[in-house]
Amino acid sequence: MANLHLARRGEFVATLFVLAAVSISPLMFVAASGGYWPMQFLAIYALLPALAVWVGIGIAAPLMGWHRLSRAMLTGVMGGIIGTAALEIVRLIGFRVFHTMPGSMPELIGVLMTNRFMYGPDLYSNMLGWADHFFNGVGFVTIYVLVFGRTRWWLAIPYALGIATIFMISPATTSTGIGYFGLASGIGFMITVYLAHIAFATGFGNVVSRSPALPETLWHYHLAHSQGIEVDEELARTQSPQTR
Repeated sequence: MANLHLARRGEFVATLFVLAAVSISPLMFVAASGGYWPMQFLAIYALLPALAVWVGIGIAAPLMGWHRLSRAMLTGVMGGIIGTAALEIVRLIGFRVFHTMPGSMPELIGVLMTNRFMYGPDLYSNMLGWADHFFNGVGFVTIYVLVFGRTRWWLAIPYALGIATIFMISPATTSTGIGYFGLASGIGFMITVYLAHIAFATGFGNVVSRSPALPETLWHYHLAHSQGIEVDEELARTQSPQTR
């Protein structure tokens, strides 16, 4: 019983590390856009360690019997890839057809990560930028799954719209010179971003809602098992004099 409780606590701690690791990519671009640290510095000293933690826990989770966390991470990967692909379809239409986007976000991220802003993108920077872009999506879905668990697909929409809103009022948008919500360049930017994130939510929301064996939410899991541990410990204390 003690080993079981220890495993549950270990899984909870590992879950917190996963949440921290997948938060690095979204925060990194905002921090770099705000002028706090160079993107290349953050990629080396923040993103790479975060990736190592994420991959390490992803490998260790099934071996340690952390099936709840393992299923959540797998769902995060599948939902993140599908959701980001859907987002990109809408974003590319807005960028290529309606010219409502100032540029390609993945290409910009790649240029900043490789410190090629004065030279422009190349194959290497584009690969890094797109990889980070998809990992960003995986991170947001992983956070959603761990915090909210399995939900109806449409409940992902307000979550994604919240992400879009924060993006458009953060330095990630304002540092480009188009102002809050991109309104300095017209309303098209805001419409495209919101539609793209609705597509993102539709994509990953359907993955989450259709997942046959999603875990309990982070908070429900921890609180429920913490109460169980307290009950077991109290039972052990009351029974210990009888066994002596």
